[in-house]
Amino acid sequence: MEPKFQTSFIPKRPINSPGGSGIDIIHNTNIFSVIATVVFIVTILTSGSLFLYKYSLTNQIKVADQNIITARDAFEPEKIRELIDANTRIISARSLLENHVVMSKILILMESLTIKKMRFTEFNYTNKNNNPTITILGEIQTYNALAEQQDVFLKNEFVKNPTFSNFNLGDNGYILVNFSANIDPGLISYKKFVESTF
Repeated sequence: MEPKFQTSFIPKRPINSPGGSGIDIIHNTNIFSVIATVVFIVTILTSGSLFLYKYSLTNQIKVADQNIITARDAFEPEKIRELIDANTRIISARSLLENHVVMSKILILMESLTIKKMRFTEFNYTNKNNNPTITILGEIQTYNALAEQQDVFLKNEFVKNPTFSNFNLGDNGYILVNFSANIDPGLISYKKFVESTF
């Protein structure tokens, strides 16, 4: 009898495993690969979130810059500079107005207060710490006239602390005197003078 040789290595019927039918697949899970996968996914999500946050902040900064430019244009910087210059000029004018004095007011006052028997030969004006002071050298005919002149000065509201001193008899028979007094600053204030004209 002729031996039977198998001509193919492929089995003609399925090979059954003794434990059951089919092939069992064994899954081996490594803990390090799971952790690496989770870290990778978290990193990708965090990077994406940060990129979106950066993009959002960049857009907000652009909008804020545009709003600032719009607001600056609404304020009109040239107009603001003009107003600042005008304010500086007004402050300077106010300072000049408040510190300027009208000397003619003192002369007019002294003319109206001086009695006929007195004559002034020298006139000096000083103003220290907003305290105007006049010093006058004069001649008066009699002591009675001197007392009358003192009384006139004492009754005037603009002449403060009137004082006569250094009485001497002159060559012409007149009494030589020195007169000094403080003047009310309101009398010579140019600001009050201007305000009174309106």
